[in-house]
Amino acid sequence: MSGRTYDCDPVWPRIQEFLPEECRLTADNMPDEEYVAMSGRFSVHIDHYVPDEAKTVLVVLHGVGGNGRLLSFVAAPLAKRGYEVVCPDLPMYGLTEYAGTVTYDDWAKVAAGVAERYRRNGLPLYVFGLSAGGLLAYETACRTEGVNGLMATCLLDQRIPEVTRNTSNNILTAVLGKQLLGLMNRRLGSLKLPMKSVCNMKAIVNNEEIAEILMADRLSSGASVSLEFLHGMLNPVLTTEPEDFAGCPVMLAQPEMDRWTEERLSRLFLNRMDKRRVHTEVVRLPGAGHFPIEETGLDALVNVCDRFMSEQEGENR
Repeated sequence: MSGRTYDCDPVWPRIQEFLPEECRLTADNMPDEEYVAMSGRFSVHIDHYVPDEAKTVLVVLHGVGGNGRLLSFVAAPLAKRGYEVVCPDLPMYGLTEYAGTVTYDDWAKVAAGVAERYRRNGLPLYVFGLSAGGLLAYETACRTEGVNGLMATCLLDQRIPEVTRNTSNNILTAVLGKQLLGLMNRRLGSLKLPMKSVCNMKAIVNNEEIAEILMADRLSSGASVSLEFLHGMLNPVLTTEPEDFAGCPVMLAQPEMDRWTEERLSRLFLNRMDKRRVHTEVVRLPGAGHFPIEETGLDALVNVCDRFMSEQEGENR
């Protein structure tokens, strides 16, 4: 383990310049940087925000265009409100070190392992996923006992052709690529492709300057992933199908100006949940893009996450 820190990364400070001032990282609210060893193959980098008196543990998961440090835009303001926030770099992204070929199931194992590792006696545990991290947060809630609530900006089940068509780089990738992946994965599973060649990464953020910065960043949107990972992400094997899920309340926080993942795509998954067994709700983030850093939308996101967790704890007392 090299123990690298984000002091070596020039990208995240540039992104801070685009954030509302109250959501930026400063010398006074920087996260602790930690490494957690898992499965003998992963040394997972964690950004850990620890307020003086934490009231809840919140694990925040990035998708295929981010990393744990880029989640500071929502982690830092929630930490100011008393939440202990844990932001891992999932393997192949950020500073996490790994051995061997990374699969989508590895992501699920790491995410659940992080939730278990940072669970604290007496404190509620929540998971929140952005972008592709949304379905991963769902899987984490399925694999982790005692999760009190699930929040996501989208819930994309790539097994559904409509979802793949609308989130891929182009129709050729969506239709032929998914079929070819199944064939190529058997022999070339360790081969890596730039994620931006597969997904519509240009739509990750509505600000073109930020998009260019992220697309060139090998720690986030410019990362390359294995064919085996892609195959697993497009054909996820879920611990629990949504019809059988009854683990915790679920909130979809949909950015209104999302040019990548429309609300209807997430509802294809959310609407399969049995409302008699699990509380679900949908809120909209005004003026926010897929990477919801616009001030009005970001304020709404922080407020609805705070409200959602506070309400659940009020009902649990």
